[in-house]
Amino acid sequence: MSFAVSVALVFVATLIGAVGALLFKIGSAGRLHPLKAITNIPLIIGVGFYGLSSVLFIIALKGASVAIMYPLTSLTYIWIAFLSMKYLGEKMNSRKWMGIFLIISGVALIGLSH
Repeated sequence: MSFAVSVALVFVATLIGAVGALLFKIGSAGRLHPLKAITNIPLIIGVGFYGLSSVLFIIALKGASVAIMYPLTSLTYIWIAFLSMKYLGEKMNSRKWMGIFLIISGVALIGLSH
């Protein structure tokens, strides 16, 4: 597997993982009871998305070193920021935008180190 395919898989895995986190948030609304959690559709789908994200990441590791691939998972923070703004109405402030800028800068530097 090529490096580019591995990076693309991690990119997709981070998006899927962020959707899983969003579903966890949606599923956590209200009071959680262990017996009701097994019928909580957003939580169940969120677990599935997290699992799929992990499988894609494992496959991506075949084409590149973990020292390069794992830091790319920080892209999940960017996805979740945008998803939470769009679907949960959460607000961004200048510190959050600065954090996103720093994450993107860090990912770019890691990518350039290949």
